[in-house]
Amino acid sequence: MLAAAFARLPQKVVWRYAGTPPPSLGPNTKTMEWVPQNDLLAHPKTKAFVSHCGYNGVAEAMYHGVPLVGMPLFAEQFDNIARMVARGMAVSLDIHTVTSEEVSQAITSVISDPSYKEKTNLISTHLRDQPQSPMERAVWWIEHVIKHGGLPHLRSRAPELPFYQYYLLDVIALIVAVISAVLLSCWKCCSFACGMCNRGMTTTKLKRN
Repeated sequence: MLAAAFARLPQKVVWRYAGTPPPSLGPNTKTMEWVPQNDLLAHPKTKAFVSHCGYNGVAEAMYHGVPLVGMPLFAEQFDNIARMVARGMAVSLDIHTVTSEEVSQAITSVISDPSYKEKTNLISTHLRDQPQSPMERAVWWIEHVIKHGGLPHLRSRAPELPFYQYYLLDVIALIVAVISAVLLSCWKCCSFACGMCNRGMTTTKLKRN
């Protein structure tokens, strides 16, 4: 269905797809087992991004100002695309019921309607407006650590923990102990109740005899 939808488009499509290409794959679509997603989204000729709307892909699309056609599958993906649609940056489709024609129409709409690009560019401007670039910030922190001799107070204390605390074995042991105690108490109570019932029935039979 997706291959047929991409074949309808006049644009070129790069598709992360592993396995035998579908028979409906068009000449405008290039399939790759692995795609440098961030680099593709950063390319100035990228017009739209068809995604399952995981947080990483949504964040990269917003940063690079690329409108989205979302087909969420599970978990937070439905919330991610709902937020994008509410801000006018995306179109949402139900992958279980959508047709190839609807997919191609959604992609064409996102590409041809300038409002989607304007909204994503606005969000991209907000995200990029920082006092330092990520590279400059990383360089500053490296030089800061070297300048002050390693700054041990910034290091994680996790390696100093005993192995049973590092792997939370003490917490797991406490949880298992509590659950075991509750189950044992329930079993004892049930056994006592069953014993009392059996005694009562035995006493009644003896009286009748």
